[in-house]
Amino acid sequence: MPDRSGARARWLLRASLLAAGALLGALVGLVATFAHQSMPPVGISLALVTSTVFLVGARLAAPSRAGVVGAAAGLLGVTTLLAAPAATGGSLVVPGNTVGYAWLIGVMAMSAIVVSWPRIQRAPQRRADSMNESLNEKETVAP
Repeated sequence: MPDRSGARARWLLRASLLAAGALLGALVGLVATFAHQSMPPVGISLALVTSTVFLVGARLAAPSRAGVVGAAAGLLGVTTLLAAPAATGGSLVVPGNTVGYAWLIGVMAMSAIVVSWPRIQRAPQRRADSMNESLNEKETVAP
């Protein structure tokens, strides 16, 4: 009989990463969408940098892609919702100007790049048993 507790734990971890990522992504998307129009060159730059750093952090922190997929879904969901005129009662948070289009295209491109970026595995390093062993290896290596 196969051990299902390990599979259940992995599924629970992925589901919780997805939910937490979506919640935090929605929060970042809400703040960045409102801030992207402030001080024209600075606001859009800060919003894109903040969103990118958040997504890269989610990608690096989680053992699977579930965290960054949830974060990107929350970020893009709130951004898209606030860009639709009917969602906010007729007032646009993301107007149809250059900065608005740059925000929408930039956040979509950054999300796609960060989600699809492969995880790079480092080669395992052999650890020295003691400090003396590592010093002895350095002495025996010819320059």
